[in-house]
Amino acid sequence: MAAGLAIAGEGGEYNGKMTWFVALSCMMASMGGVIFGYDIGISGAALGGAAINVYMLIFGRVLLGVGVGFANQSVPLYLSEMAPPRYRGAINNGFQFSVGIGVLSANLINYGTERIRGGWGWRISLSMAAVPAAILSLGALFLPETANSLIQRTDDTERAKLMLQRVRGTEDVEAELNDLIQANSTSKTNEHPLKNIIRRKYRPQLVMAIAIPFFEICFLHKKIKIF
Repeated sequence: MAAGLAIAGEGGEYNGKMTWFVALSCMMASMGGVIFGYDIGISGAALGGAAINVYMLIFGRVLLGVGVGFANQSVPLYLSEMAPPRYRGAINNGFQFSVGIGVLSANLINYGTERIRGGWGWRISLSMAAVPAAILSLGALFLPETANSLIQRTDDTERAKLMLQRVRGTEDVEAELNDLIQANSTSKTNEHPLKNIIRRKYRPQLVMAIAIPFFEICFLHKKIKIF
């Protein structure tokens, strides 16, 4: 999977429909949202699952944070590239719904494990994060690569066309394919993406992209502590 430009055809629509293939792929990928939500919920009440000392605890949290961070960045992008344009917003809202499921699950598990005698219930709380992580890891072996990624990484337009036909459920995908090819060519002309993103005209988008997840996490942590 690779980042790209999201563009729509003339009139904002392409041929295609929501297929079972796309729906199952998006449901599997949304496990990344469950992991993210579970990590937010669990860290408000427990620290580190198999740790035997504080250094192992910190190292485990760092690894979990890196994994969750990658999932939180890549899954919405994957969902956007897989979903038909008309359903893209709804599918990405499904990712946020998965985050909520993760937070709820974490709080329910914390509520149950805090009553375990011996003080080791927190290990169960953290270790349960392995369940959605395992589902996502195994599912990733079967998740298809998006047409946009194929074009960016291999320039194999024929293979990208076949994948697009499969996920859209129609043979007529020329309009979307041509737009993806054009967007890929345009993205290659951008020589300094990191330098450009901090330019004045892009700062509002950059600030919002950082502020929204920051305050979302702060709010969830505060809510967890209240309960």
